[in-house]
Amino acid sequence: MVNSIPYQLNKRATIFKECPANLLLPNSVNVTVITNATLTPDPVKANETVTVTGSATLSVNVTKDDLFTFVFFDSNSNDTFIQGVEICNPDCPTNIYPLNLTVQAPIELPSNYSIILAISGNPGPNKVTKACGFASGLSS
Repeated sequence: MVNSIPYQLNKRATIFKECPANLLLPNSVNVTVITNATLTPDPVKANETVTVTGSATLSVNVTKDDLFTFVFFDSNSNDTFIQGVEICNPDCPTNIYPLNLTVQAPIELPSNYSIILAISGNPGPNKVTKACGFASGLSS
């Protein structure tokens, strides 16, 4: 007979860090790093609702045409899902933005993926101008 102790493995929370330079527009300066963000559920589950909450204090103001986007990338840096919302509210322009976005995760999550949270004034594909958080090495 072997003695064993029950052990529950708890996955650590997704951690957002500075975005890679190739995701920033060349003329972007003072891009805020979004680190204060939480995903629910964490880890993300395919085809389920995902909510990101937190806050960001930007070094520049959020204005009328800015977007907050949530992007999934596969291990080859191909975006597999993008959803964004206009973020201006009656308090704009402001440099404090409460992160709150609910999206439906992709029907099929890649086995390895990354997530980008971005605030941008330029709706160009996958380019950030104001704030960005990057979480990599995630798996489904």
